[in-house]
Order: sequence, then C-alpha cells, then structure tokens
Amino acid sequence: MHFAARVALLCALAASTIAAAAPDDLSSLLARMRARSGPVWSAHLTSSSHVTIGGESADLRSESSGVRFASYQCSGDLCTGSYFDGERVFAININGTALPTSDGGDPFLRGERTIASLAFLDPEFTADGGIISDLGSVEIGGTRYRELLVENGDATAMDVFVDPNSSTVRYLRDVNGDSSFEYLDYRPVGNGLYLPFEVMRNGALLERYDTRGETSDAFTAPHGLVPRFSTGSASVATDPTQTIPIFPCTVQNVPTTCMLDSGNSSLAISVELAQRLQAPKVGSILVSGLGDYATDVVRVGALGVGNATFPPANYMVLHDIHRYGYDVVLGADVLAATTISLDPLAHRIGFAAQLPSGGVSLPLEFQNFVPTVLVQLGNLGTQLALDTGDESNINLDYDFYREHRALFEAQDSRPVSGVGGASVEIFGTIPRVSIGSLALREQSIGATRRLHATAYGHLGAQFLSHFDVVLDYAAGLVHLVPTPSPHP
Repeated sequence: MHFAARVALLCALAASTIAAAAPDDLSSLLARMRARSGPVWSAHLTSSSHVTIGGESADLRSESSGVRFASYQCSGDLCTGSYFDGERVFAININGTALPTSDGGDPFLRGERTIASLAFLDPEFTADGGIISDLGSVEIGGTRYRELLVENGDATAMDVFVDPNSSTVRYLRDVNGDSSFEYLDYRPVGNGLYLPFEVMRNGALLERYDTRGETSDAFTAPHGLVPRFSTGSASVATDPTQTIPIFPCTVQNVPTTCMLDSGNSSLAISVELAQRLQAPKVGSILVSGLGDYATDVVRVGALGVGNATFPPANYMVLHDIHRYGYDVVLGADVLAATTISLDPLAHRIGFAAQLPSGGVSLPLEFQNFVPTVLVQLGNLGTQLALDTGDESNINLDYDFYREHRALFEAQDSRPVSGVGGASVEIFGTIPRVSIGSLALREQSIGATRRLHATAYGHLGAQFLSHFDVVLDYAAGLVHLVPTPSPHP
C-alpha cells in the first residue's frame, strides 16, 4: 500500500462514529466473536513463515498463549528471537537464554497483544479489570464496522474495528494514532479456532503465515541452559596470576580451561578445542570485539565446572583466545543459569553461590545480554557494562571519552588485543568513582580505540577485584562487598 493509501486508511480509522449501538448489542457481538474465533486467548498457538534477508532465506517461528508471545528467526537449527511475558520484553540468544531488554514499560505491546490474542474476548477479561466500550458503527472504505475501545490496565488503549458480518477483527489502531494493523485471510485452524494468516502494519505487510496451529502442551517461557548440581565443592580456584577469572573445567569430559566473561552474549570455544572435539557445525554468526569477523557455531557436549554440569549447547568458535591461556568462554548462558560469586582475595569462583549479607546490591540492565550499571565518574553519571573478561579497570568507549575529555588526562598509552583485532588504549587517573553508595578514589581509567563497547564503556576485572562479587542475573542484581584490603 503506497503512502497516500496508508494516510487514507489512518484517516478513515479516525472517522467519527456514525451511530451509537444499543448497550445490549455489545454482549451479543462479543458472544458472536467468541463463537466464531473459538477460545484463541487460552490456546497454545504455533506459527511459521519465512523471509528473505540479504538474499538468504530465514524461517520465522512463533508461539503464543494469551498476551505472552515468543518469536524466533532461524537459519537451520540456529535461532535467536524475543519473548514478551505480558510485562517485559526479553532477548533470546542461540541457546534459548532470555534476558530482559526492558523494565516493563511496554504498554503498546501489551495493548496490541491484548487484541491479537483475543484476550479481550476471554469472559474473565472484564472481571479482571479490563474495559470494553462500544463506540457504535464507523464506515471504512465503503464498509461499515463496529468500533470498540479496549482498555487493559496500564496497556495502551486500542480501537478495534470488527466486521459484523464475519464477527472477526479487521482493523486495530492504538488510541494515539501511531500504528494501525489489518488482519486478513482468516482460516479455520485446529480444534475450532479461526485465525488470520496475513497481518498488515501501517499499510505494509508485517507477516504472512505459512502454517498456524494449536498444540496441546503448555506454553513455557524460554529458559536457556538448566545445570545439574552435585554435592561436591561449590567453588573452584582461579589462576592467581591473572586479573580475569580463569579456571579449570571440562567439555565432553575433556579437561580444559574456562574464562568467565560477563561481556559475552553466549558461550564460545577456541578453534583449536573445537577441532579436537570434532564439534559439528550448526550455523554461523558475526562476533565483535576490537574488530569483527564471521565464524562458525558448533554443537558441543556437556560442560563441567565445579559442582555444576551444563547440558550440550551451541558455542561460537573464536580464532583468537587460545593464545591467552583458555579455550572456553562462559558468558550469558552460564551467568543466567545460576548465581556466581567471585572472590578476588581467595582467588575462587563459586556456582549456585549464596547471596552476601553486607555490601550493596545494584540493579542490572541488560544490553545484548551484557549487564550494565549506573556509575558516577567524578561529577558525570553514566552507564557502564560489568565485564569480567576485560582486564582493564575502567575502559571507556572512545567516542564517549572524546565528548567528555575532562574526565581524565591521558598520561600514557599501551597496545591491547582481543577478539577480532588489536588497538591502543590511552589511560590516566580519575580522582573518584562511585557505584551505588561505594566510592573508590584515584582509579585508573582509559579509553580504547575501535572498542565495540556496551553502554558507554566497561568496568573491567581489575575494578571488580576491589569487591567480593555475586552476579544474580535472575534477580537482575549485582552484589558488591568491599574486600578488607586492596587487591594487589
């Protein structure tokens, strides 16, 4: 649909009511809609379609139950996607690990899902506080529709335009007038359900389904890896000569060395170990660090570390980590599965760790599966990533530093290397850094050219070594307890 037609549609949907309907007509209309659609709001639906991106075909898969909705883009067996739990949106990585990308402020999506799932037709909808108002009839494109206003708590209110002949939703528009949807090509599905197979948004095709169906199993939220815990020791010694946490582990019962990297969005393995394990390729992915490159994703057997055993999973193959003394990188998949503690003085890492009784607890926000916190750099408040895989103390995005050169005076520089390439870090000293109620003075701070930084930079392993750290992704918190003496 070209621009003029789209504007015409939006204007038509803004048309005033032609005639008010009698109050008892609303109950009759909703009853007819329930009879026509079937109990869509309580069904576990699955759908599939496909799209061509950059000349390559990708499969789109989705499942839903009520307002909850998960969608995936898949290339073969490798899928990433997003999940909406009715309040918050989560990103889903290549192992199904889901971490929030929002704080629950998604009223538009909640409103849209209230209509798309037909949750407003649930007989319990109004009993739970939902409101359906009958605004009478309106004419769109020569056809008369019944207009309903649907309100669901703090969700964005939605105007719904119902075809009285078919008793189905034809159009949907948020009351702010920002977006309109059109539902077309209704077909019978499963056990008495009736669903659209084509959805338009603002006049452009949003999705055309190849298949839609109902499944009898319960809808479950994506959860990533689920570890098993033994009764053995819950902590493992880390290499005392290294700033970053490096420790022994096993993969497919082969002894190797792991590094905990909260700056990694998933799991990774060195090309040397992947070849030794003859790990089968399942796809490809673009990795970024000080540079970027396309690499394979392989399927690797069980991971053992401390008292935890993690199931087989997908690992990104990295070509530049073996030289640093480790062959496996444990990122978001492990961190999201259990609480993890770091004790810099005892040089130990713990899994299924207990929460500390002292110190401070700070909320985490996730950007591309990496945890970030609010930090006060001198007089400037900003957001930095907690990156246990970065050896630095405070490592800023270079563009951010150029905008705030007063933060520190560059006193020296050094070459640095990492995933995808090498660069130069300039560094100096900042008089004061505050995180929560904790303050540290005279801290080393730097900025690295070509750094693909999360947020505006990183709080690295050297900075975190001032504290006993417990990372609790499930609760969205990091717990910091100052160590009794400075870390050497």
